[in-house]
Amino acid sequence: MRYIQTLNGIWNFSFTGKNRPEQPFKTDHVMTVPGCFDLIEPFCGKRGYALYTRKVHASGLHLLEIDGAGISGEVFWDGEKIGTIRYAYMPESFVFNAGDHGEHTLAIVLNNCHSGQFQADCDFFANGGIYGDVTLTALPGDYISRVRISTEDYRTGRIRMRAEYSGKGIVPVQMKFNTGFQLNSQFTDGHLDCTLNLPDRRLWSLDSPELHTVELSAGEDQVLATFGIREFSAAGRKLYLNGKEIKLYGVNRHESHPTTGAAVPPQIINTDVALLKNAGFNFIRGSHYPQRKTLLELCDRMGMLVWEETLGWGVKAPALAKPDYMESQLEQAEKMTCHSFNHPCVVIRGFLNETDSHLPEVRPVIKALYDRIRSIDAHVLISFASNKYEQDVCTDLVDIVSMNPYPGWYDSRADSISTIDQIFPRLTALSKALPQDKPFLISEIGAEALLGFRDPLKTYWSEEYQAELLLKVFEYVSQTDCAGVSIWQYADTRSYVCGSGIFARARGFNNKGVVDEYRRPKQAWDILRNYLYNNHGG
Repeated sequence: MRYIQTLNGIWNFSFTGKNRPEQPFKTDHVMTVPGCFDLIEPFCGKRGYALYTRKVHASGLHLLEIDGAGISGEVFWDGEKIGTIRYAYMPESFVFNAGDHGEHTLAIVLNNCHSGQFQADCDFFANGGIYGDVTLTALPGDYISRVRISTEDYRTGRIRMRAEYSGKGIVPVQMKFNTGFQLNSQFTDGHLDCTLNLPDRRLWSLDSPELHTVELSAGEDQVLATFGIREFSAAGRKLYLNGKEIKLYGVNRHESHPTTGAAVPPQIINTDVALLKNAGFNFIRGSHYPQRKTLLELCDRMGMLVWEETLGWGVKAPALAKPDYMESQLEQAEKMTCHSFNHPCVVIRGFLNETDSHLPEVRPVIKALYDRIRSIDAHVLISFASNKYEQDVCTDLVDIVSMNPYPGWYDSRADSISTIDQIFPRLTALSKALPQDKPFLISEIGAEALLGFRDPLKTYWSEEYQAELLLKVFEYVSQTDCAGVSIWQYADTRSYVCGSGIFARARGFNNKGVVDEYRRPKQAWDILRNYLYNNHGG
C-alpha cells in the first residue's frame, strides 16, 4: 500500500497583508494546521496574504492533498509552483515530482480577501487558512487514480467500477472486495470500466449504513476504495431510498465554529452528526460549498443523507454571463462530484444558492451545470435552492424543486408580533404553483432566536417564537406531499453586522440555529427532537 505522511501540526507562518509574499519565503510566526489564521491574534480579523511553510522529507512522485483552504492560494515545492487553490472549501490534490531524496520545503500562500468566487455579500464569514488535513502520499511511477464506484441496481448488487491508470497499454488489475469476492480485469490505455454483480453485498441505508471496500492492485500500486450500495430516486412528488419512500427531515449546516472558523475539528464534526442522528434528523444540507472528507465519512458510517453544492451564493445574472465565472462554476461542479463520488451519503448535488433563476437568460447556466454533474454521476439527484418561488423559470431543469421560503420571518407586519399563521397558507400556495411531477423540498426556512431570550408573548428573536414556527413547518411537511425540509439552520454561525431591522445580524451571527454556535440547544431543538421521536420513530 501507499506510504502517506500527515503534515498536520505546527507550520512556520507570516502575514504580509496587501503584499504578496516574495521568494525566498521568510516567516516570523508559527501557525497550526488545520486552522484559520484570521481568528488568532495578532491576525484576528485581518485580511490579506498569509504564508505557511514547513520542511518535508520526500523524493520522487507524490500526491499532495489539502482538504479545503481559503479563500484562494498557491502551492509551492522548493520554490516551484505546483498548484493553485481557486475555490474556498474545495478539497484539492496535486501530483508532482518531489525531486531527490532529502529535505524539501512545502509552502502555501493564501489570500483571505474576498474575490469573484467568494463575494463580500455572502451571509457567512469568509475565513483564511487551511481548513482540513494536509497529506503527502508517495506514488509509484505509474499509479491508479479516480476510482469511481456507482450502484447500477441495488436489488441485484450490480455496480459499475471505473478507474484511471497513468501507464499506457494493457495493464492487469486485480480487485479484492471485503466480501471475499475477487475479480481480475485490465486497464486499457489508462482506463478501466466494468460492471459486476457483487455477491454477498449489503445495502447502505439510514438504519444500517453498511459499507464495502475494494482493493485495486495494478503494477506497483495499490489503492483501497470505500463505497456503499444504495439507490436514492424520485418519482412524482416522492423520494425513495432503496425503493422505500422517505421524507427528509434535516438541517442546513455551515462548517463553522466561533473559535476555529471553517477549520472545524473532527471531534466537533462528529458531535454535530451524532447530535442530529440521535435527535431523529436524517439529512444535512452542506451549505453553501463542497463538504469536508471528515463530514462525508462520518455521514457514510452513521447513516445520514447529504446535499452538497458549489460555492456560489446569491450570484446575479450579470456575473453568470461572464465566461470566466461560468467556467469556474463548471470546474467546481466537476471537482466536487469527482471528490465525493464514492460517498453513499451524498444523494443530492447542487449549485448557485439563490441565483437569478427567475430570468430566462439563466436557464442555459442551470442546464450547463446540471449536464456537467450528470456527465460524471448518472444517478445522483440534482437541484438548486431558489428564492424566486412562483417566478422561477428553471424548475423544469432539475430533479428536485428546492425553495427557500421564510414565511413567519421575512414577512413581518406592523400590526402583529407573529406571522406564524402564514406558514401553512404560504407553503400550500407555493407547492401548488410548482411542478407537480417533481419532489418539492423546502431547502431553507427558519427564524432567528437568541439563546436565553424567553418571552411569554413569543415575539421575534425569542426561543418560543422560533420553536413554534419550526414545529409548524415540520407539521406541514408531515401532513402534505412535501418531500422534506432542511431548516435554516443547525447552529448559529458567524456572519457580518449588516442591514437593519429584521435583516440585521445581531452579534454578527446568523442566529437561526436551533443550537447556538457552541452547540448549546435552544427550545426549538427539544421541540423538534420530541416531534421526530413521537411521529417518526426518532
